[in-house]
This record gives sequence, structure tokens and C-alpha cells, in this order.
Amino acid sequence: MNQETRVVKTLGKRVRQFRLKLGWSQMFLAAESGLDKSYIGSIERAEVNPSIKKIARIADALGVHVAELLEDRRK
Repeated sequence: MNQETRVVKTLGKRVRQFRLKLGWSQMFLAAESGLDKSYIGSIERAEVNPSIKKIARIADALGVHVAELLEDRRK
């Protein structure tokens, strides 16, 4: 697996983890971040490679630093 694929998968997994920890639906996160619900789902399934601006909007909505969404906790 190349680095880009690994980062996109990690991002999706971490967004989902933080969202569920808050008890939020994809719809609620979408509303809080100003993004579409289907786009949030695509991020969580690692189907898209979002811009840093969109990642920052999600991080702000979740109340975390961008780095926390990109950090691979398997290490």
C-alpha cells in the first residue's frame, strides 16, 4: 500500500472514530462542518482524497487538531 492510500484510509478511520466517540451521525458532522453527508461517508470509506481545507473543516467541527485525523495509531 502506498503512502497516499495509507493516509486516506487512516483519515477515514479517524474521522469515523472521533465522530462516533461524540455520538454524532454523519448527517450531524456534515452540518457542523458545512460538507455534504455523502462526502463525509466517502471520506470514511476512503473513497476520496479531500483537500486540506476540507480536512480542517472536519477537524474544527470535531474539536480536534488536523494532525489527530492523520495520525496512524497502529504504531
